[in-house]
Amino acid sequence: MERVLLINPAENAPAWPTMPRAVEPMGLLYVAGAFKSAGVEVTLVDLQLGYGDLEMAYQETVRGLFSSVGIALASQACLWSALKIAQDVKNLCPAVPVFTGGVFASLNAAWLLRTTSALDFVVVGEAEPFVFAFVARQGRWQGLPTVQDRTPGATRPRLPVQVFAASPLVSPDRSLTCSVIERGEAPAVVASRGCGGGCSFCCISRYYGSKWQPRDIAAICRELEALTERFGVRRFHLVDDNLFGHVRGAREWVVPFLQALTQFDPPLSFKTTCRLDDLDETLIPTIRRAGFDLLKIGIETFSKQTQRVYGKPISRQAAARKLDRLRETGVGVSLGFIMFDPYCSVADLQENLDFLLQYPDFWSRHLLRSELIAYRGTRIEKLLGRHGLAASESIMGTQWRFRDPEVAQIHRRFEHLLHSEILDAELKLHNHQQAVIQAGQTPARLGELGGLLQACWIDLFRHALENKSLTERTKRKLDLIRIGMSDFCEGEPP
Repeated sequence: MERVLLINPAENAPAWPTMPRAVEPMGLLYVAGAFKSAGVEVTLVDLQLGYGDLEMAYQETVRGLFSSVGIALASQACLWSALKIAQDVKNLCPAVPVFTGGVFASLNAAWLLRTTSALDFVVVGEAEPFVFAFVARQGRWQGLPTVQDRTPGATRPRLPVQVFAASPLVSPDRSLTCSVIERGEAPAVVASRGCGGGCSFCCISRYYGSKWQPRDIAAICRELEALTERFGVRRFHLVDDNLFGHVRGAREWVVPFLQALTQFDPPLSFKTTCRLDDLDETLIPTIRRAGFDLLKIGIETFSKQTQRVYGKPISRQAAARKLDRLRETGVGVSLGFIMFDPYCSVADLQENLDFLLQYPDFWSRHLLRSELIAYRGTRIEKLLGRHGLAASESIMGTQWRFRDPEVAQIHRRFEHLLHSEILDAELKLHNHQQAVIQAGQTPARLGELGGLLQACWIDLFRHALENKSLTERTKRKLDLIRIGMSDFCEGEPP
């Protein structure tokens, strides 16, 4: 039987020293399911979750047991790890085709092929249809419409807009679900794909399509029931780009979907992502009854200038009204903000901070450091060039400069304070916690130290914003953090 090796690489050293969450790589798992459905045996290795043995897989590659090797590349955080694995495989067995796919790979296909000869081709867009064409052609990828390779004269395929979630051809492989549950996280389920919001900075619509595509409600419920029976779990992560839709008629799907979820007995619980403007206030009580206890919502900014460029206008009053209603109803929120962007003013920074401080339980400290990422191929890239704010190109897209020099100075001051006062200590703690996980143990919870860290980040942001020296009170907090982190990391890591 034909056999393929699929690898989810580990993240490189993170820009923010936070513990990565255990999340099933659903794109890769649908690929694995498609290969199995086509009669191809699959070996999965997930270095994020510690699943599988990469060294053993390398040995089996040398023995000729794999007809091809696929490496997931969903984000830039895994880039160098993915390229190293590709080169390792090619060094061990030059004849084995090595390919990659995922959001980041699709948006940077030509760059990847120029950068390394270890990759034979890149799967552009959704990979599930690719699998059946690839297997049908007995492993030959040349000429497939969703593949970019080094064939002379070949043109780059356009990212296909495919109805993936609405009518999936296969079920995802569930080999990794136990590892996710053991790490205290929830299994992933796809309820919809795509988003019609059209934000200029977002690459989702370019990859999944600008059309919001919900799945059949009965099919989603059957999948939830099967996972509950198989793994004994009652909490799920709906890995949607915008669960409540951004199209006319979305409510006609959302309302019966929520009603269907309320029928589970015992009840289920969920977390998911949605746009604030698609969140119908009248449905918030139903959303809570359906089991949703966490919504990830991107507001981004209240800067009017930036909102116009993003194509995402949100009034502060409307945002506060909906967040207040969610809080009253008992639905948790994880807010997304882009604190620093090329267009923001000092007043915008202050307004965004003031708003966040009204909802201290809805965000974590690293949000204060967030910056616009102008991904390759997004509309924001063209706008930055048109406005004279594009500085240079990189693998992630376009690097930019601040329009307001005072904001640029605030950003430099904040970064300096973070690096000089707190990031080294956080990274030490992060590395220790990672070592604990790799040793098969449960990392310690930060508890009060986490709250103290949040308070210090806010203090440093304010000091940078006001261009003032650290107060004695802030210095005492920083000392307490260093002492607390030393206690956590006492002794040699396991």
